Order: sequence, then structure tokens, then C-alpha cells
Amino acid sequence: MSDLKPVSKALLAAGVLFAGICWYLSFSLSAHIWWLLWVAPVPILYFSLRVNSKWAFLIAFTGYLIGRLSWLPYLQSVMPLPLAVMFTLLFPLIFALQVIAARKLTLTYRHWSAVFVLPVLVTTMEYISFLTSRDGTAGSIAYTQCDFLPVVQVAALTGIQGITFLVTFFPTAVALIIYRYQRNQSVRTLSLVTLSILSAVIVWGVVRLNHMSPATQSLRIGMVTIDKQAYHQQDTKGEDRDMYLANLYLRRVGELVKQGAKMVVFPEKMFTVKDNRRAGFIRQFKDTAIAHQIGIVACVTLQKGDYYENRAWVIGEDGTLLADYQKVHLFAGELLDSLKPGKEPGLFLRNGGTEGVAICKDMDFQQDISRYGSSNCNVLYVPAWDFERDGWLHSRMAIMRCVEGGYGMARNARHGRLTINDYCGRVLYEANSDNGTPALLSGNVNIQHHATLYNKWGDWFSLLNAIAALVSLLLLGYPIARSER
Repeated sequence: MSDLKPVSKALLAAGVLFAGICWYLSFSLSAHIWWLLWVAPVPILYFSLRVNSKWAFLIAFTGYLIGRLSWLPYLQSVMPLPLAVMFTLLFPLIFALQVIAARKLTLTYRHWSAVFVLPVLVTTMEYISFLTSRDGTAGSIAYTQCDFLPVVQVAALTGIQGITFLVTFFPTAVALIIYRYQRNQSVRTLSLVTLSILSAVIVWGVVRLNHMSPATQSLRIGMVTIDKQAYHQQDTKGEDRDMYLANLYLRRVGELVKQGAKMVVFPEKMFTVKDNRRAGFIRQFKDTAIAHQIGIVACVTLQKGDYYENRAWVIGEDGTLLADYQKVHLFAGELLDSLKPGKEPGLFLRNGGTEGVAICKDMDFQQDISRYGSSNCNVLYVPAWDFERDGWLHSRMAIMRCVEGGYGMARNARHGRLTINDYCGRVLYEANSDNGTPALLSGNVNIQHHATLYNKWGDWFSLLNAIAALVSLLLLGYPIARSER
């Protein structure tokens, strides 16, 4: 076994800078360079095996911190600065501790199977955050891969946790292969395992993307957002302003009908409706639906005394109120504005099939949205309202729920993206309203449910990772005695 020369500080700094830049661009809300995440950790993980534990912690923390800085401007726009700084520091701290744990087990046991320690720890930590965080799956590194469609298909088997595991496993394997090769240790088994896992994932993804079962029905969906300046008109206030906004949206329905639309999806919080005027506004939407023989999904803020509800009304082409859904997951600002959450999923029957409606942040939560897939939902309608900077990311987070659940979706976001996608996560049609500019979009989506393993077995992959993570943590205290023997 050969001894390796000490690593120079200049080489360490270069590795940290390379990793940080790659992470920065892969995490960026505007760059979306998915492949950089596959190479970013390699120098950090390799050098962590060549230096002492203090240096390993330092390089892992610093490199990851550089990457997470890409989110800092966005976090500042949605939360107080101290919280934004805390979250920016928290992720690098957790990652550095995970690297230290993986390093210790790798150097102690010197077995190729230690390659699984870091991906298991990272995947388990994400899963715990999914279950406990008020932001659900937001922040998962899996969302960086939304443009890499063959890998995205893994979510149909494991949920997005499988993607997190994969993008952590590959750079760990590369780093360990290089390290073992330089020390004249066998890399054959590790190389075969790495290639086998990657090959299986890519083959599965390509097959699923190209396996197109005959569609039983196709639906043309139209979506529209209005200019954000309409919400700041000084000459319209109170109830007049609500009616003014409603009419602005409804005037665009005719344009979408001319494009062949059979269902119109409006964005979140079109306007505020007092409870005593609810019936009148629903009547207005029903009349429009009947006049144009078109379905409508309208999302409003309903004022009920001293509190509010975020409601989505689904109206059939015959004027029937198919669903009156109340948003389940509220963000912090809505809670401060006295909004109350709902509890039930927005499932309903239309033309003999099961369809669904959810609102914006609902799509960040795997466990709740999995109820749509388990109910054989054929298509999901999602009114939304994003924060301009996160338009691309938030739309792709919602699309991942479709891959996990096996259905298409139409999502209309104010200050975000208007998207229509299929069950594989392919964006079929897209328009941009990030800056609050008006947008109009129409396109076809298949009305069909595709069963997925994730729907049937739930978080089985995450639970396996949690068990493996527990075993890894227990072993951290055992190797000392073993090494001494």
C-alpha cells in the first residue's frame, strides 16, 4: 500500500473553489446547470480522505457555503435577513458533518461499500426535513435535475429521494475510486457497482420516456395571467376592484376558446371575495362556463369574518360546481394574514374520471399530494403565485409530484411560470410571467393515470436509507475498538 504525499494548501483551495462554483451554478435559480451537481463534490470528497478531520470539515463547509450563496438573494426576498443567513449557514454545516462521518467510516473499514454512507446520510436528512419542515420538500438537491429527464423518472419508483441518493452516490464513488486506485487498492467491484447503478437508472429512464401507452382522452387547457399593474389601479377600490379584476380575467376566456381550450385555469388569488358575495361571483363564473361550454378553475381569497380562506372553485362546462377546494399548506405570510388551512385533497369527478385541484405550496409536500396519485387522478389543475425569482424552480417542484404520482398537470402562476406537463415530467408548453407581465398559454395534455411504484409503496426507499443511516451512525463509535484490536 503506497503512501500519498501531503496535499498542498493551494491545491485544497483550488478544489474548494472549483466545487463551490459548480455548486453555485447548479443550485442557482436562474442557471439550471444540472450536470455540475454530479462533479461538484468530487474534489471535496477526495481531499477529505487525504487530510485530517479538521481540514476535511473546513473544506466541505467552505465549498458548500459558496454554493449556497446563490440562494441568499432569494431568501432575503422571502424572509428576514437573520433567518436567510441562518439557512445559508445551516446547509453547509450539515453537509460538512455528513462528510466527516462518511470519511471516518471509509478510512476505518477501508471497504468499497463505504461509498454508500454519504448518499444514505444525505438522503435520510432530506427525508427528515420533508416530514418536519413547514416548507416540505423545498431545498432538496433533487430539483436541480429537473431537466435531466432520464434520471427524473427515478422519482416514479422512489420519490425524489432516489434522485438525491443518485447525485450524491456518483461523485462519492468517483472520489473513492481515485483514492483507492492511488493507494493500489482494488477498484474493480466499486467500479462495476457504480456503472451498474448508473446504467440501470438511465435504461429505466429512457424506456419510461419512450413507452407511450395509448391516450384515452386529450384535453386542451388554456391559462391566462393579467398585468400586475391591474392590481394597483387607484380608481378601483374595495368591491369595485374585485369585480374589475374578475372581469379582466373573464374577458380573456373567449380568446382561449378560439384556441380550442376546453378548460381554463386561472392563477392563485385572482381577487378577494367577501363571503356574502361568494354566490354572486360563482354565478358569474358559471354563466361564463355555460356561455362558452368550457370548464373553469378559479382561485380566490374568501373573506369570512375575521379570517380568510384560499379557495379554488372548479366549474364544469354545464355550470356545475365540481369542487370547492381550500388550500392545505400555507406559507408564513398567509398565516400572518389570518388565512386558515384546509384539510382535504381537491379530488372530483369530471366526465366519469377522477381529476384534482391543488394550490401553489400544496405541491411542495409529497405525502399530501401522493393522495392524488393513490386516487388514480388523471390530471391536476394548480393555480399558483410565485415570488418572481423562483418561477422556474417552483414550477419544476410541482412537476416532480406528477412523476411520482403518474398524471399530467396544468399550473398557472402569477409572477411565475405557466406550464403544461405530462406524467414523465416533460414540459409540453410553457409561458413566463415572472415579472408580472400578462401571459396567455394553451396546449393539450392526456387525461390518463399511470400507476407508479412510489404511489403503491410510498416512502420505502427513504425508510431503507433511514435504517442504513442509523446503522452507519452506530458504527461510528465501534471502529475505534476494532482498530485497536
